[in-house]
Amino acid sequence: MRLGFCATVALSALAIDAGAARAQRATENALTSAQDAFGTTVGNESIGLYTSRDVRGFDPVQAGNVRLEGLYFDRQTPGPYEIFTNTLVTGSSIRVGLSAQSYPFPAPTGIADMRLRIPGEKRIDSLVVTQGPYSKYAAELDSQIPIIPERLSMSIGLGYTQDDLPYAARPVNVLAAAVARWRPSEDVEILPFWSRKTIDHLIARPNIYATGSTVPPRIPRHVMYMQNWFQNTTDDTNFGVIANTSLSQNWRLRAGVFRSLVVRDKWSSNLFQNTQPDGTADHSIVLFPQQRFGSVSGEVRASGVMTAGAWRHTVHVAGRGRLVARNFGGATTKPLGVFKLGVPRTLPEPAYTFGALSNDRARQGTGGLAYEGIWAGVGEFSLGLQKTFYRRTLKQPTGADTVTRDSPFLPNGTIAIRATDKLVAFASFTRGLEESGEAPNNATNRGEALPAVRTSQVDAGLRYAITPRMSAVTTLFEVKKPYLNLNTANLFARVGDVRHRGVELSVAGKVTDSLTIVAGSVFLQARIAGALVDQGRIGRVPIGRIPRVSRLNVDYGPPAWKGLSVDMQLENLSSRTVSVDNTARIPGRTTINVGGRYRFKILDAPATLRVQAQNVTNVFGWEINTMQLSFETNERRRVTANLAIDF
Repeated sequence: MRLGFCATVALSALAIDAGAARAQRATENALTSAQDAFGTTVGNESIGLYTSRDVRGFDPVQAGNVRLEGLYFDRQTPGPYEIFTNTLVTGSSIRVGLSAQSYPFPAPTGIADMRLRIPGEKRIDSLVVTQGPYSKYAAELDSQIPIIPERLSMSIGLGYTQDDLPYAARPVNVLAAAVARWRPSEDVEILPFWSRKTIDHLIARPNIYATGSTVPPRIPRHVMYMQNWFQNTTDDTNFGVIANTSLSQNWRLRAGVFRSLVVRDKWSSNLFQNTQPDGTADHSIVLFPQQRFGSVSGEVRASGVMTAGAWRHTVHVAGRGRLVARNFGGATTKPLGVFKLGVPRTLPEPAYTFGALSNDRARQGTGGLAYEGIWAGVGEFSLGLQKTFYRRTLKQPTGADTVTRDSPFLPNGTIAIRATDKLVAFASFTRGLEESGEAPNNATNRGEALPAVRTSQVDAGLRYAITPRMSAVTTLFEVKKPYLNLNTANLFARVGDVRHRGVELSVAGKVTDSLTIVAGSVFLQARIAGALVDQGRIGRVPIGRIPRVSRLNVDYGPPAWKGLSVDMQLENLSSRTVSVDNTARIPGRTTINVGGRYRFKILDAPATLRVQAQNVTNVFGWEINTMQLSFETNERRRVTANLAIDF
């Protein structure tokens, strides 16, 4: 029987993902693995319009929309750090629009779906050595070890990085991970995993805030001008188990339970406030006592498939939940005087003491029922309903406990119609209850996790198969959420509502056997509504949202080149608003990355040498850190070399 279009896409993606999970490091290539332009990560490479921290102008990780092998995982990731280590996962995909319809319970801010580095049946050791950018060097060793043929195998990974960040901090990263695949019978698969990453000697990045409606001047990049006497350290641990089994001929069960824990033994934040046109600013450092962010989460899902003539019916019954415990606060702020951005200046370490910590506890349980109907050759549709129960308790050193509750129904629905053999029309709607992030370091309630908020999304679009190996997708979308920012009391809280409307365009696939193209654009209109907008105290456009992002990726490697290929990425960003009153803007810019791969053998072991030069024209520009609402410079010209060998 012919499957429906979305089901075919989903099964194809799973097949590709499964193959990628067992692929080795020397064959990793994000560009040739991408099925669309919406975001693909394979190993150390990422391409596409979106990342796991930015989808349609929002952060899916912050919203709690991480999936591990398709199952709900409440990943604790305070700060802009990697979701998982490369030794644990082989990559990820961003699921929005049509690609999100393969999930029985989609999410408004898109889904960041991670894939475990699942071991196969052959002994393989992979070594990855990296030099750059700047003076960074790193080494990773992954081993795939079969223990009992077709029953038990294991992957083990170790890694070490002497990093060199865009602002010249040089932390040391040590990581380890292990994944096992146990098949006690033909119908049962169990995947336990564990990973840990430690970061030491990390000097906090500069958070730059301008005065009024101004933009900071151009400053030197890759210069360490923060104090080095307070160096951050953190431990990041994740472990859990995933199980898949058949309940009967028509029913399958998938389940996962996960633990995520981040411990910041020492932590600080560098603030440069009231930045003047000459680049001078008031510098202060915020010092935090030990902080812990932990959660236990998981999902159980039973799926039944039944066929009747040209119809295929699937029913999903699922339950998911999480328990979160965090502490924050107790910070002390030390003014360090007037500094000039980009100019090093050393001061002695001041004395400091910490205050009392606040505690944040959240628990959420969700039950869901979903139906998918596929009419072979015609189309498909789905309907789902979730009921979620949420409770958050905030305990502060002074005052009574603050308790927040919510228990909404969350419906979702999708439809896809095959208009012709090449053209599919689709649409969807979904509602969610999502995390809303934590207060930035310049807020009075810095570090506080805000309560979960109700969100919604609708989208509709077309997918056209240009050739059997190349497709185009265009999607219209609208996402609505509460808008969080600093209020008149300098508290980070809800100050209105925000709506993101936009259009996504994607063209991806093989033009020829030698040429692969992944190209896309997103046009975004972001608008705020609320009392502060009506009173003229803030503008209608949220700061940092980029109205247009366009990216073109090309990979070319004909057989006559005998293992050599070249690639290029062209990125164009429009100008954007960077002040609360919407009067200050930073200009648009275009950057170019070029690179190449050479595939060869070392003593019969497959190897790939990858070299890439980024921002080759050395364009300068400012970015907005949407988590801290601060300015950051883009990265200057840099070169990275990467050698991967599979023994």
